[in-house]
Amino acid sequence: MKWFSRAPANIMLLGEHSVVCGHPALACAIDQFMEIEWQASDDALICIQSALADYSFSLQELREMPEKVDHPQLRFVIEALKAFADSLPHGLQIEIRSEFSSTIGFGSSAAVLAAMLDGLNTICHTKLNRDALFALGHQIILKIQGRGSGTDLAASLCGGILYYQPAIDGQAAVLKTLPEKLSQSLQLTLLYSGYKTPTAVVLQQVATHWQQQPGLLKNLYDLMGDTTQSATAALQAGNLQAFFRLGNVYQGLMDALGVNDAKLSQLVYGLRAIEGMGSAKISGSGLGDCVLGLSNTPVTLPTALNDYVSFSVKPTPRGAATETLS
Repeated sequence: MKWFSRAPANIMLLGEHSVVCGHPALACAIDQFMEIEWQASDDALICIQSALADYSFSLQELREMPEKVDHPQLRFVIEALKAFADSLPHGLQIEIRSEFSSTIGFGSSAAVLAAMLDGLNTICHTKLNRDALFALGHQIILKIQGRGSGTDLAASLCGGILYYQPAIDGQAAVLKTLPEKLSQSLQLTLLYSGYKTPTAVVLQQVATHWQQQPGLLKNLYDLMGDTTQSATAALQAGNLQAFFRLGNVYQGLMDALGVNDAKLSQLVYGLRAIEGMGSAKISGSGLGDCVLGLSNTPVTLPTALNDYVSFSVKPTPRGAATETLS
């Protein structure tokens, strides 16, 4: 038997940082994909091939000695396999390919996790629905990273533009895909700053910076959450100008939080100066990685920005999916 799984990359539109504190986020699946080819194996071996690493182990090891099955470059892949270990009917040859670099902030870990979960759900005939797959994947993220809202995983699982309210006060997380027509006119331009700071490091810096003013930090997060809510309502109403304006507001709040820097500011204002550009802000945790420009028409980058790696992408309605080939 053979199978083919795909899951889209993703970016955050609004909700960075505040989503970790229970506020909503607006994320977007984009038309760059993580792909996995699977083939059943009769020898009870699981062999993983990817650009990051190759790694093999037995199905018996996975089930009976899971703590010994590990690879620093393949932890999301391996943890997904551990979650389905008791349901796996046979060994697997797993080939992982990506249309985008893992060094760019396109949520590669979440995309490969989404593709793994969807593929294993098909191969093992476990019939878990989207929400159950998300809950399982979020547990894996917390196990590996210690914290994380799961927004990127939700976007890669569901596709499209996703409104995500994390679980709070015992309530389940809310995953709501906005109508596809709302994303059809959005043009996304991303500039890579050339460096990135790990999200965990950024979060720790924010916590340290604000440890003497927790009340102000809470107020700032509340304002970020209100801005995301208002921007979502504007997008749903088809008011792109208000949506763009609120994107710029959110950038100001990221600056106030302390995750902006001189280079990111230069890129933000460079994008905003382009004719037809509606909004520009950090996409992700900040202190490096990508800056996102939002518009409703294609734009041309000026010469001054040509030295930066750039991407022109569009939202995709396609979430994680698996096809049985034979």
